[in-house]
Amino acid sequence: MDTKEWFPRPENPDATYRRHGEGEGTVTWLRRSTHPLADDCRDFLNRNLSTLPESCSKGIFKHLCHDLQYRVGFFELVVARTLQLLGADIEYEPVNPVDGSQVDFVAKFPYGTVFVEAVSPLLDKELGTVLSREAPLTQLIEENVPPGWAADIRELPNVGPDGSKRPIRAFLQREMAIPPPTSDDDEVEIRGSFEQGDLRVILFPQSRHGLSAGTKIAMGNVIAYWPNDEAALRGAVKRKYRQLRNLAGTTLVALNMSSHTAVREDLDRALFGTSVTQIDQYRNEVGRYFERNGLLAGGEGEPTISGVLAFPEVGFLGCADPVLWVHPRFEGEYPRVLNDLETRYAPNAEPEVIVRPAKKTDLLKDLGFVEDR
Repeated sequence: MDTKEWFPRPENPDATYRRHGEGEGTVTWLRRSTHPLADDCRDFLNRNLSTLPESCSKGIFKHLCHDLQYRVGFFELVVARTLQLLGADIEYEPVNPVDGSQVDFVAKFPYGTVFVEAVSPLLDKELGTVLSREAPLTQLIEENVPPGWAADIRELPNVGPDGSKRPIRAFLQREMAIPPPTSDDDEVEIRGSFEQGDLRVILFPQSRHGLSAGTKIAMGNVIAYWPNDEAALRGAVKRKYRQLRNLAGTTLVALNMSSHTAVREDLDRALFGTSVTQIDQYRNEVGRYFERNGLLAGGEGEPTISGVLAFPEVGFLGCADPVLWVHPRFEGEYPRVLNDLETRYAPNAEPEVIVRPAKKTDLLKDLGFVEDR
């Protein structure tokens, strides 16, 4: 197979990482950087695009080549390659003759056809707001981390976009002027109090975790923020009903569930409902039941969507095996290969969602993920 250069290597040398603090998108970085990590990412995209049918790769590339649509395109690429690796012949955005709508993929398996609509909701909105607010301070810290060290950011002052950072900059320049670590056990705490709040950073040797010299921020200040993504997950699936109507066959919403915070149980609640524990006046558990208040609860007849195929992690460094949530009213059959996935069902009389473990794992290794540098 010949690999087409959808993302060619830049001619001008520029061996730098992506400039997160400047709002630089992935596509812009790939077009300018000659860093080995950028080379590996371009190779990942070029190889996987070239493996797809030409009409499919061209359609996905239209999204991939723009920073604003890149996340959508990357997930479409992962979904398309996943369907391929599972044994399907795929067609991209065919027109439904009934109503003129288009579905992202038709996947023809040896034992059945599946219509797939991919969606990448914006999760971690609250977390994103926090990170945007903290980005200038994070960049200040990154600029001042001394050679050989990496920073674990524990606490940051609440500095607004127009707030003065001069005292914090001077503090970091003074406190971080330290020599390189002498052993993996070295650790330095940088702590200061300012009008806008406290700052706390732990410096530790890059060698402790095999970090590259360019990795200055190892862990950001995200532990205190835990947004609820159930509404976003529910809304993302609901928006795809129109594209999946009037289709004769099994239909799936492929859901990009990549998030710092969203977990399988969030999607259980969004789609199926909530496990409720009953407590008596003495705070003793006296019973449990399942409240069917999810998006797929209720109704009658054959459902518009047969299920949700969720990808818990999606990225250059790896993609978790997809997980299948089955619509409670779906009475058809999935292609056999989909039955090998971890599968989740709404309970009948049980108080919890029924989980059938995956029969096969590491299904996406042939995508050839990028090694962390």
